[in-house]
Amino acid sequence: MQSSISLSAVVAALSTLLPYALATESLEGYGRDAYEVPCGQACTWSVPTMLDCPEFEGLSEDELALAYPSPACMANDTAYLTTIAWCIKSRCDESTKPSKIEKFWETKMIVGAESLRYSYAEALAEVDTKNPPEPMSPEELVLNRTITTDDATYESFINSVKGYEASGRNESKYSLVVFLSCVLIPIGFSLFRFLPIPASIKSKFYAYFIDPPAWGKRHSVPTLGLGIIPTRGQALFILYIIAINAVATFEGYPNFSPNGMFPDRRYDLMRQIGNRAGVIAFANVPVVMLYAGRNSLLLRLTNWSHSTFLLLHRWIATICVFQVVLHSLMWLRMMVESDSHAEAVTYNYWYWGIVATVVFSMILPLSMLPIRKAVYEVFLILHICLAVVALVGSWYHIYYLYQDTSGFEIWLFVAMAIWGYERLLRILRVSRHGIKKAYITRIDDKYLRVDVPDVDAHGHCFVYYPTLSWRIWENHPFSVVNCSKGQGQLGGDTTTSSSSSQTQSENEGTISAAEGLTSKEVGGTTSATHPVATPNENIRPGITFFIRPQGGFTTKLAKKADTGVGVPVLIECSYGHDDRSRFRPTPEYPNTLVIAGGVGITGVLPALQSSLSMFSRPLGTTKFYWGIKHRGLVDAVKSMIVGEDTSEEKEGNGQASNWGHIEAHVSIGSRMDIKQVLTRELENVVGGTTVIVCGPNQMCDESRYVCAGLARHGATVRYVEESFSW
Repeated sequence: MQSSISLSAVVAALSTLLPYALATESLEGYGRDAYEVPCGQACTWSVPTMLDCPEFEGLSEDELALAYPSPACMANDTAYLTTIAWCIKSRCDESTKPSKIEKFWETKMIVGAESLRYSYAEALAEVDTKNPPEPMSPEELVLNRTITTDDATYESFINSVKGYEASGRNESKYSLVVFLSCVLIPIGFSLFRFLPIPASIKSKFYAYFIDPPAWGKRHSVPTLGLGIIPTRGQALFILYIIAINAVATFEGYPNFSPNGMFPDRRYDLMRQIGNRAGVIAFANVPVVMLYAGRNSLLLRLTNWSHSTFLLLHRWIATICVFQVVLHSLMWLRMMVESDSHAEAVTYNYWYWGIVATVVFSMILPLSMLPIRKAVYEVFLILHICLAVVALVGSWYHIYYLYQDTSGFEIWLFVAMAIWGYERLLRILRVSRHGIKKAYITRIDDKYLRVDVPDVDAHGHCFVYYPTLSWRIWENHPFSVVNCSKGQGQLGGDTTTSSSSSQTQSENEGTISAAEGLTSKEVGGTTSATHPVATPNENIRPGITFFIRPQGGFTTKLAKKADTGVGVPVLIECSYGHDDRSRFRPTPEYPNTLVIAGGVGITGVLPALQSSLSMFSRPLGTTKFYWGIKHRGLVDAVKSMIVGEDTSEEKEGNGQASNWGHIEAHVSIGSRMDIKQVLTRELENVVGGTTVIVCGPNQMCDESRYVCAGLARHGATVRYVEESFSW
């Protein structure tokens, strides 16, 4: 059912792009050639524009020197048209088809002209070939006869055409390289997981190049409260993104000299770099959208996490903003130096360019981690609104600048299609279950239990509480696993979920289950899908999750506890864990070691459920370490896994106890020694071990660092961290 919904949504979303793709121009050099007749364009630029136009009547000599003829004047001036026609006949070789010349003459020679007085053939017929035209003399102030252009002038302007062509091709080439490589490289590298590489080699490779922080010991804990240090694997791809964008922005500017249009090489470079930066920024926009979506196709085609793509989203968005600013600064400098700024600000394209640049520049400081953590919901709405305004400003900027089309708008169409695909899939996922009722029960003074009957899900879901806030778009993530309640072990036909109910309204940012320990708004949750009390042959699936109220929406939920009145909810599911065997033991990794801290239990229940082999028996050991402050959640989770506990012995001192096939170590009110646990469990174990960790950021960072160190010294480890990120 879920896969069919997803496939239908993909087809529907991609079909929305088709009309726009057909309507837009192709990229320069890739299906589009703005200079199909280079010699004709060079001739047009070579011919003087000192015409005797009706609009010039009454102008002084100084005013006349600054005046430029209108398209209508040029289109009706016989001397101007015959001079261009003679130049084309003289300069264009036989390889230039007459049909192309006619098309150029009618459509591109004089921009803005509704019709020309003569066709190309008619203008050429007006030339007296018995008396070949002569060059214009310095004494002639007005073009009132057919003239010939000198070789030096023509050569300088044919170089200008070559420069424009090379610049346009390079803009298209590098924009395609940036976009396609940022999409295809994650897919390509993810395919390496299917190669038959020995687990010991793979473990060491990950320990050296993928899992550890790029430097230091911290990854999940923000540095100076401003941002996280990427892992080495993430850092390698981030370095590639920076490098390819730098090359795409600053490489490939050939010098065709002399240049009639831009004789000053410095000015020409500023123009080309400014234009290139703007084009590459456009190509980055759909990548920014693609990396942000929780329905992104890349999440299905790769084994990269949503948190990784969100990190990449922020990095490439930062690069995009810098390119936008560079584009604007280059053109501002050129306009100021040429004394054209006062005139430029009166044009619509310049005005909208200012709007887009200012709004793009606002997005960065307003998206910093301290702001996201302090006022996440405000940040989210502001973030989306600013992004929309920035894209609208960009659209009108190129719309008014290129009155026909430029080809650049295709990047905006792709970005809009990706955004529409994301929203469409969310609507379809929500509509799958419709409006359900959530029933809240207080477990103790620290935790709430929320039951939602008649929902079947896996992976993790997002829950909307439309009646608890006017912000009906707010949603909260929780994880889902399969569990048979009360059978002494995980497994069976019903569904159990464990969740992280951190406030999270859109894909642009999510909040870690571990972060919930310090979040002002929401507490962590864990959930289970359970059979509602009906005969076994008519099991009604449902999900249950546990919440630790810490203010915000959870306080509102607490007020509904034990009332017996259902709270309307919408369930957006299912996400992640599409491969049900993701955590399942394999011959290479027969052992499972699960470490949870506090409400980090929410992210590891899927691993406990999957720790049985496909034959419902363990291949190796399954061990579970959990450090938590209060017992209430422990009893609830244990009863969910193994049924009601009738023994008098209670866990809590860190000693081993059996939860079905799971060896559980629960420490209540005391902190686990992560290094000691990992060293003991990984050094002497037989076979490889999958280590799954979810909890406070400090615990995750320590686990990551220790696992990498042990793997470098011979332990066979597959490290998995279950968390969301801000």
